[in-house]
Amino acid sequence: MQTPQPRGFSGSTLTLDEQRVLYRRWRAGEGVLPHEAFIGLAALLHAATTTELRHLTLTDITTASRTVRFPGRSVDLALDDATWRALEACLTHRQALHTDNPHVLVTRLTRVTTNPAGAAHIRDSLAPVGLLPRILRSTRLLTLADELDIKQLTVALGMSYGGTAHYQ
Repeated sequence: MQTPQPRGFSGSTLTLDEQRVLYRRWRAGEGVLPHEAFIGLAALLHAATTTELRHLTLTDITTASRTVRFPGRSVDLALDDATWRALEACLTHRQALHTDNPHVLVTRLTRVTTNPAGAAHIRDSLAPVGLLPRILRSTRLLTLADELDIKQLTVALGMSYGGTAHYQ
């Protein structure tokens, strides 16, 4: 006898009130490290993955139009004011490290190399709020899956149909 598996997403997500609290924290940026704010906003508002954040380089940013193209995505993404300011704070931090590393998120360890920051750095940057990046991303994906056509979502995020169908 087989029992049917529940359909749809069953992972952890944030309530709208929880999202608002985080957005205010990261938008204000007071006392928040630049990487925390950018990683948090990019995952919560733009459904950025840990891999996309790790591999984001300076050449993926178009300052004139305030857009980024996350690695693996086929479209440039216009950033909102809060995410753009957080990105600028990361770039200022990066500049203070005097590095030739091409990545946006540069750490003390990666500043002397051309390697991207590790996945642990992405995860640890959100430790002050006690969240994993995938929870922020899942929250956004559920909203997008509800609002967009599944084909639009797969193209916009560079995901497979099977990956996005999970969130319907």
